[in-house]
Amino acid sequence: MKTESHRIATWWYHLPDLQWPDPDNLDKIRRRAHAYAEANVSAAMLFGAHFRWDWLPFFPLLHDYIATVAEELHGYGIKLFDHHSVCLVHRYTTRAEMRRVMEDSRPHLPLSPTFEAASDWTWRGKKLNDWRMIDVSTRKPLWHPQYTGEGFCPRNPEFRQAYREYAAYLISETGIDGLSADDGRYFYGYNACACEHCRAELQRRAGIDLPPVEDKNFWGNWDNPAWRHWLDLRYDSMGLFYQELAATLPEGFMLTGCGAASATPGALMNACDARVLTRGWNYINMELVGNTPPYKNDPMTGNSPIPNRVAHSSHHQAAAEEAGVRAFCTAFAHSTASANHAWALCKLLDADAWIGTLKTRLGLPRHITDTLPCEEDIVGEAFGFEARHPELFRGESIGQLGVYFSDETRNHTMFGNLKKGYCADYEKSLHLLFSAGLCPHTVFTFPENAEKYPVILLSSVAKFTEEEKERLKRYLAAGGKVIVTGPTAVEGCKNSWKLPNRLDVNADEFFPKVPDGVHLKQPDWFLNRDVPASGDEDAWQTPGEGIWYHPHRLGETNSEKLMELARSFVKPTPVELTESQGYLCTMRRDGEKVIVQLFAQDYDVDINHELDSIRTHRSRVNLLTTIKPIGISKTVTFKTAKTPEVYTPFNTEEAKTERNGEFVTVLLPEDCSYTIISFR
Repeated sequence: MKTESHRIATWWYHLPDLQWPDPDNLDKIRRRAHAYAEANVSAAMLFGAHFRWDWLPFFPLLHDYIATVAEELHGYGIKLFDHHSVCLVHRYTTRAEMRRVMEDSRPHLPLSPTFEAASDWTWRGKKLNDWRMIDVSTRKPLWHPQYTGEGFCPRNPEFRQAYREYAAYLISETGIDGLSADDGRYFYGYNACACEHCRAELQRRAGIDLPPVEDKNFWGNWDNPAWRHWLDLRYDSMGLFYQELAATLPEGFMLTGCGAASATPGALMNACDARVLTRGWNYINMELVGNTPPYKNDPMTGNSPIPNRVAHSSHHQAAAEEAGVRAFCTAFAHSTASANHAWALCKLLDADAWIGTLKTRLGLPRHITDTLPCEEDIVGEAFGFEARHPELFRGESIGQLGVYFSDETRNHTMFGNLKKGYCADYEKSLHLLFSAGLCPHTVFTFPENAEKYPVILLSSVAKFTEEEKERLKRYLAAGGKVIVTGPTAVEGCKNSWKLPNRLDVNADEFFPKVPDGVHLKQPDWFLNRDVPASGDEDAWQTPGEGIWYHPHRLGETNSEKLMELARSFVKPTPVELTESQGYLCTMRRDGEKVIVQLFAQDYDVDINHELDSIRTHRSRVNLLTTIKPIGISKTVTFKTAKTPEVYTPFNTEEAKTERNGEFVTVLLPEDCSYTIISFR
């Protein structure tokens, strides 16, 4: 059963809020709860005391504060979710380290023990230090310089039990309705983890002890089955942690966590995959880290282009659909305009919105951040529109064709673990199709027939399992069609691709680094290694019934013909978008109603330069002041006999419609970023 839909806003709490109990802070909680209700928030997500184990001595105080927030919000029918890291802890010894933690990780409320103090910390008789991840290089506790701290291993059974006990304690003490149990991943990539439990699992699966990092026959050798076992068991460690946790939670209790993109080679390095996480999660987080829309002039903040957001979210949405659960997006905003755009992008992706400010990442003095808007000040317009028009956000997403995502290629080939490798081509596929007005869905397996997806695009899917090969044969025999490009595992496709499958780099060159002590830098082989272009003839092949193949990677020479083929095979939509420019399009069907959403791809974005010039810390976000869509048409045209209702939630001027025979043209207001067009 899918998690119910929510409109989520962050409930930040800071050190002054934890001067508790205090009549002034109680009054503040009550005023905020009322304001959240007025802003049509349906669930609040706590943020503060993030590295939760660092707050172990203060659990009674912290839980009493949370319980009071829950009680006040519940009075308005608003749910409360807690959000914290399950496994990361800050550790510092010197004053300089303390200052860096307080500056770099200010949203965490990073009060934490020294190494000396933490050495004796216990939870119900078990030492926290016994749960630590172990560095594969040094075989000592793994140090995370980017967090000035350490982390606990999800493969450790004592840690898994301890966290389950803490979760039960937290719920009983506070009455929260859900939990975002964050950081279930290996944040330092392949440096983790060489603890006795991880090594024992490799011994069980592969029959070997974890080799030293100088062993090039193991590290980075995708031809070695033992290396592939190592990659798989790291994923399984995360799945096991959440699966066991979910089994102990109350029925209907929401469980999620942080959800960076799974459709990337870095997902393998961090063992972060939405399909694995749904072994426990019942609400899938699609994080929109950084600015939405992107600010293009600051390389130190997060500024992914909108099409990248859509591509990465397609994988998460497919994972949610596969697991039968809902998805939501985490997005940051500091004004009504930025909150509106973040919310609209979430809705385009058929996901709930969790919107929060991130003022403590702006590196500004508190007397300035205290004057900036809070969540309740900026989400009301978007959340109010959603609350008034729930009928516009129901129904099932319409998919005209499938885009195949290959776990086998990403996980079990070196080509899948290069930034310029497999995942880049998967992403290009979705960009191309969405930008052309088509509605693609990510698929993880070939269906038994061609009814739902008459055609599936396979871009550089270089490796199949035997089961996948058999499923492809059945799909083709049932009338399905595949369009294949680049290196491929599809039989009969002639090409000269010979992809490297093992690295030959020294240990020092293999692992990620944190050269400035704050920002993780992936190794050069991961970031910059090129895969030479195909030397095969620039020509399409038809190697079998229902198969069209071009040996070049997507975008080298074959995009135009690929789109021609795709258009000829896709399932037609109930209404056909025939003309638009600069918009990404998704469609949903709700009974006999078809709901089209259009969101601008590109923006002119500016920031508050005066405040930006005095920042002492620069990460994640900027303070956006101007958000203007660019490159968009003033009209969009559909081929349909139906007359639509058009909604432009954030424009004062209404859209107009004109009919010309079998076509309907929608005349949009000036600078229209987002529109919803409903055909009955």
